[in-house]
Amino acid sequence: MKRIWSLFLMVFLGMSGMLRAQNFEEAFRAFAKQSHRRYNEFSDSINRQFAKAMAANMRAFSGERPKVRDPKPKPDSLPVVKGKETPDRPLPEPLRPSANPNPVHPQDNPQPKEPDGKPSENEPEKPSTEPVPMFELDLFGERFRWEDKPFPTSLAGVSVRDVSDFWIRLSGCGFDGILNTCRNAIQQKAFNDWAVYQFVLQYVQKKYDRQYNEQVVAVVFLLNQLGMEAKVGFSESHLFILLAVEQQLYAVPFSDINGHRYYIFELDPNHQDKGGEVSFQTYAIPFPGQTHDLDMNVRQPLKMAESSEHDVDSICISLCMIELFKTYPQVDMTVYANALPSEVFRNSLDRLLRPYIKNMSAYEAVSFLLYYLQYGFVYATDDEQFGYEKPFFCEENYYYPKNDCEDRAVLFSFLVRYLTTLDVVLIEYPGHVAAAVCFPDNVQGKSVIFNGKEYVICDPTYIGASIGMEMPMFKPEDRKVVPLGKVR
Repeated sequence: MKRIWSLFLMVFLGMSGMLRAQNFEEAFRAFAKQSHRRYNEFSDSINRQFAKAMAANMRAFSGERPKVRDPKPKPDSLPVVKGKETPDRPLPEPLRPSANPNPVHPQDNPQPKEPDGKPSENEPEKPSTEPVPMFELDLFGERFRWEDKPFPTSLAGVSVRDVSDFWIRLSGCGFDGILNTCRNAIQQKAFNDWAVYQFVLQYVQKKYDRQYNEQVVAVVFLLNQLGMEAKVGFSESHLFILLAVEQQLYAVPFSDINGHRYYIFELDPNHQDKGGEVSFQTYAIPFPGQTHDLDMNVRQPLKMAESSEHDVDSICISLCMIELFKTYPQVDMTVYANALPSEVFRNSLDRLLRPYIKNMSAYEAVSFLLYYLQYGFVYATDDEQFGYEKPFFCEENYYYPKNDCEDRAVLFSFLVRYLTTLDVVLIEYPGHVAAAVCFPDNVQGKSVIFNGKEYVICDPTYIGASIGMEMPMFKPEDRKVVPLGKVR
């Protein structure tokens, strides 16, 4: 009898626990739903107040012409050290994947590709009878998919009142799907700020096809919700994006507003490449809440469904990283040189190049890498290859058929830091970029002193030049040292 009562008590307590758990789960869901509603109401209130404050805080500004990183053109052909037309040792052949070699300039604002109907590997395809509207976006070689809500269809005009009204209408829409997808991409896919901007831009371009003024307001609205500093720029006839960026951009017009440098990005093709000397208005107040200037650094490679062209005996590259780099504007050299390449690229360096230098001294290893850069690539200026200036990130040297001095200096500086752990700086000359290495032992040749250390010049574009040799047309006063970080 006791055993029966004991069993009954266990069942009763178990059922009570289940009921309490169910009640708690229901209560938690109700609380979460109520909290979400309150947050949305608070967000909507903040956006409405901000939109109404725009008109009272408009100020006149002027855009400045784009900065030019180096006005002196690069040489069409390279100097060669006499008697050094051929390398001293055989070199591994870099792989160049057979893919479209034409980059997309960020000012071209490409429209995203139409979906091909194939879902991402990490997201199962929903049945076609799904009543909830879904939005699909292909970006950097992967498909993103989320529940979408309707946005306001059009702006009435380009006045601050028109934009304010449109902003209020946007704040009343369901934009959680795009924001949550962006936040997940930051956490799970290692999106940096520029990748997030591209995500928002291409989403809005698809949402408002050829409605450029609507695109501007929607992009700025969504970036502000994500904590990024951006404003709407007002001209007499159209709107444009004012994007606050932490680093110096080149070939992009800008304006300094309240201690931030805002770069002018035109989405309407009819107003692109106007030179930047324009008068415009924008609101002087910041968006409520904490916002930050965009950081262009690539501190982590994208963690996408890996797409790469490779061969067992060749360098591998990540094509999703190439797609990201195609969208980049011209930025500080340190961004290119300090960017962390993809894991597949680094693994291929370990497999292909590290064995060559395994038993070499520091001097021999750097000499090998220097000759590898001098003889392993075909030289061409950016103007010849692209029609405009385009510095390369490391992996792009293995994607495009040719490279120039700054591309080689960036790649050389990474290879030395990654494969030998020696400290490296870039050396900028008028119309040229080289590198310099800090050796553990005394090395003869031309050098610079930086932060109390001696860095010996290594020029991967001066064909046949050994460590310590400098192009004869340059003088010590022509050198500008650009410090680099250690490879993580």
